[in-house]
Amino acid sequence: MFAPGASADTIPGAEAAIAKAESALGSDQFGPYGCEAFVAYAYDVPQAQYGWDGAAETMYQTLLRQGQIHTDMDPPRGALVFSKSPYGAHIDIALGDGKYISGGVQGLKRGYGDGHNIQILPSPHVGFNWTYRGWSLGYPQ
Repeated sequence: MFAPGASADTIPGAEAAIAKAESALGSDQFGPYGCEAFVAYAYDVPQAQYGWDGAAETMYQTLLRQGQIHTDMDPPRGALVFSKSPYGAHIDIALGDGKYISGGVQGLKRGYGDGHNIQILPSPHVGFNWTYRGWSLGYPQ
């Protein structure tokens, strides 16, 4: 298990992943449901490892079984952040300042924020009926 209060200094590749994620801001590069592909792209993880459909849920369930999900609302910079709605699971990257960078936002709530699929979110979910599930310091092993 990871130590509480971890920072990007302790999350392997966090700063590089955030820089890569931020370079895609304001684009629709991964489509309206591309949160998993976006996070995999940012962290240079092969998307095929988790599958295209349901990867956020698969990652969350695996990390939960491994005891690597933290449920406090203070994810460190670079943490993978999970949420869920009646429509499916979602994954973001924490920026460490109470904001999150997210891909596939328009598939979750049309017209949200700036109208692009990759944008900064003010919370780890995109509206009503969303449940915050927690965060992890990395991908499942």
